[in-house]
Amino acid sequence: MIDSGDWAFCKERLVGVSRTFSVPIGMLRERLEVAVTCGYLLCRIVDTVEDDRTLPARERNALFDLWLAVLAGYEPARAFEDRFVAITGLKAGSEEYRLAAQAHRVFDVLETLPHPLPGIVTRWVAEMSRGMAIYANRVPGDDGLWALIDLPDLERYCYFVAGTVGHLLTDLFLAEVRVDEPEVVAALRREAEEFGLGLQLVNILKDVTDDLERDWSFLPRSLFEEQGLALADALQPDHRDRAWHAVLPVFDRAEQALQGAFRYTLALPAEATDVRLFCLLPLWMAARTLAVARGNDRVFKPGAPVRISRDEVAAIVQESARLCHDDDALRRCFARLWDAPPAPRALAR
Repeated sequence: MIDSGDWAFCKERLVGVSRTFSVPIGMLRERLEVAVTCGYLLCRIVDTVEDDRTLPARERNALFDLWLAVLAGYEPARAFEDRFVAITGLKAGSEEYRLAAQAHRVFDVLETLPHPLPGIVTRWVAEMSRGMAIYANRVPGDDGLWALIDLPDLERYCYFVAGTVGHLLTDLFLAEVRVDEPEVVAALRREAEEFGLGLQLVNILKDVTDDLERDWSFLPRSLFEEQGLALADALQPDHRDRAWHAVLPVFDRAEQALQGAFRYTLALPAEATDVRLFCLLPLWMAARTLAVARGNDRVFKPGAPVRISRDEVAAIVQESARLCHDDDALRRCFARLWDAPPAPRALAR
């Protein structure tokens, strides 16, 4: 039985670290809600370790090693907590650090679930963690920027941080939702990575300026070098045309991946309303964000984030709920999502 205090902690931390994803997760049936909540929180813990560039490499690697030992059941979660607090000292007001400092409460909730759910979660979180540990050991270039190398490097990075989540969710769905047709199972497994990759690429594209201001770039160096442009100069207005041509392959790959995510959603049984809604909400918002961002100068303007309005988000939630059983209606709606209003500046292609 789940401890009510631990479950309340998990739900509170979920809202604290991602108000956006807490909404679709809360729509899932009970066991899936618990499993996905725990999975998401454990992913955020490893992301917190990877993101903290103030940590010396030796200390960060020690945390990764200890975290993997916890996931494998070789060490208790409290051992990780003690090391994490000793190394980081915690950061006041940070939801992510408060979560990592009490990771055992997430594991305690996860372990109340029946087989095979806990093992599914820990397997894929471990796969993510191993990949993040690799990328966390990258060093900045001569320009001081930590950046990915080329498109294959971007795809590999996205597999570890997001494709693994697609597999985690797929395994959980197949454990809890009855799917009898082998071809449907094959379709879900085939598109699982595309779902995660599409959402991740949209996040990368809408956060270009924020990342560069932190001396990071998840957009590969090679794309800018092919345009004769230094990555450090990507935000300069005088280089806007070359910057746009540099990122177009990432926009195209993101759209391709979101099309795969839509095929994934339609492969889910129509009667599994909660699972379909869980997929539709982030997919719809990602597609609209990508459509609005393409050719929009806000992508390269610090302090001018690309967002869809709250009214449009509300409309997406309502339309998804209304149409989630109707595949033909969903196809028409998905096609309309790509019809963005004219951007402040559109790039001729």
